[in-house]
This record gives sequence, structure tokens and C-alpha cells, in this order.
Amino acid sequence: MRSVWRGFSNIAWIGTALAVYATFPHTLQAAPVQSERLTYELMLGGLHVGDAMISLEQTDRDYSTGIKVTARGVAKMLQNFQADMKGQGHFITAPGGNKLEPVSYKRQWSTDEVANDMTMTFDPQTRVAVVEERLFNPTTGKALTRDELPWSKGNQSKPVPPDMRTGALDPMAAFVAARAQIMAQGVTTSGPKSFRVPIYDGNKRYDVVGKTAAVRVIAVNGVERSLMPLVARIEPVFGFTRDAEDRMREAEGKFLFTPDERFIPVQLTVTNDLGSAVMNLAADCSTDAAPCDNFGRDTQ
Repeated sequence: MRSVWRGFSNIAWIGTALAVYATFPHTLQAAPVQSERLTYELMLGGLHVGDAMISLEQTDRDYSTGIKVTARGVAKMLQNFQADMKGQGHFITAPGGNKLEPVSYKRQWSTDEVANDMTMTFDPQTRVAVVEERLFNPTTGKALTRDELPWSKGNQSKPVPPDMRTGALDPMAAFVAARAQIMAQGVTTSGPKSFRVPIYDGNKRYDVVGKTAAVRVIAVNGVERSLMPLVARIEPVFGFTRDAEDRMREAEGKFLFTPDERFIPVQLTVTNDLGSAVMNLAADCSTDAAPCDNFGRDTQ
């Protein structure tokens, strides 16, 4: 069970690592108006273990975005994992460029035995992130503590202090800010770019660091297309156990995005001591809404 859970932690890493693109993620050019719904197949060790859907609704003033993940196949039989992350916020006009201000971030996940509901809000004056979280048994509703989780016993970490929760972006806000920043710079610009993005996810504080590469033709699932590569990793800052720090530092993410006005992820790969987790684009719901409208129904 622990290995299955750690396998799905690779998928969570993928969601987090979507936020890696901006060196200065808080100050943006005018955000592009965009509406996207995309589905993905999640592969672990060559097996189809889950499906994901990414959504984005963005105007020049507001954004809302989300990622849903549901287990499939053998993974569902062993651990019926479900996850749903949502973020929303505003683009504020400020000297030197627009500023992204997240309003809320909500994360829900569950297995057959454990469920978690977390809501993060941001103080409008100090911008410190404040979290309310509930850990419980999804069948009985009984409240649980982290000490009761089989993968957490004896590995508790300290809460992230307020100064480290100030100014960092939640994962969904980082995703929106990063995309706007790199799109404003021009996704076809040649030459590598290094970056570091501070993120607080409600439990841990970390930076995502990495480097872009020039657009080139790459074959994905036997189809050649022009894509922008990026390699990234997570640097733990606070809230990690030593074992978790080691796992995070050893993991590496490789990502391929379309170098066009949509700038959508085609393939995301995370590699660590468990092997590789791969997220492949399965359906673009701008051309066929059915895969998104029916997402997760066959796994209920």
C-alpha cells in the first residue's frame, strides 16, 4: 500500500511541477484570455494507473483552474485514489506590470481508508497563506491524525511558520502565473532559461527550479511535433522529513509543451527511485467535449 501511495505521489509531483516556468512569477504582462479542458492518461511502470483532467478559465482580470486525478486499473483495485485541486484569483494592475493575487486554493484527496479536505486562503493585507484542513475516514467520518497514517508514523514534521507562508504561491496560482510569464516572453525564444518558483501547498514549503530548452521536433507516442522541453526538480525548504527530502531531491521532471498561443502540456514525466510516472495528453476537449464531460464516470 505504501508503494502505491508513493506512486501516486509522483502524480502529485507532476501537478506541482506544472508551476515551474517563471523566474518572477508575481509580475506579469497582460494575461491571455483562455479556456482549456484537457484529459491525460497516467502511466506508472508501463501500466495505465490513472486519468487526469486539467481545466483553465482565464480573463484579463480573473482566473480559475483545476486538476482532477482518478485511479484506474490495478491501482484502483489496490488503492482507490481520487484527487481534486482548484485555485482561483485575480490579476491586479500594478506598476511595472500586472500582479497575480490568489484568492483560494482547495485540495481534496481520498483513498478507501483516508480522506483529506484542505482550503487555503490569503490575507488581503499581509498575503500570508492560512490553511484549514480536515483528515478523516471517508466511510465513518471519524477524524484522523497524521500519526494514524501508516506512511507517516514517526515521521512528523513541524508546521510551516508564517514568514515562509508569505509571498509564496499555491500550486494552482503558480501554474497560472508561470504560463502567463513564459507566454509573454515568447515560447519560441531560443536559449535556455533558469528559474526558481517558491510554492506553499498547505503542508510544505518548497521551490521548483529548472531550465528550459529551445523548441525542437520530438516524437511523442510515435508522433513527431514541435515542442518546448523543460527539466525541473523540487528543492525542499521546510516541512519535509529527511526521507522525503531525499526522495524529492532525487526526483526529476521532464516536460513538453506546445510552442503556440495555447501553450498546453503534451507529455510530463517524473523519474525517481520508484521508476517513471508519465502523463500523456489523451483528449483536447476544445474539439470534442465528451472526454471531459464524462471524465471519471466509468471509475465511480
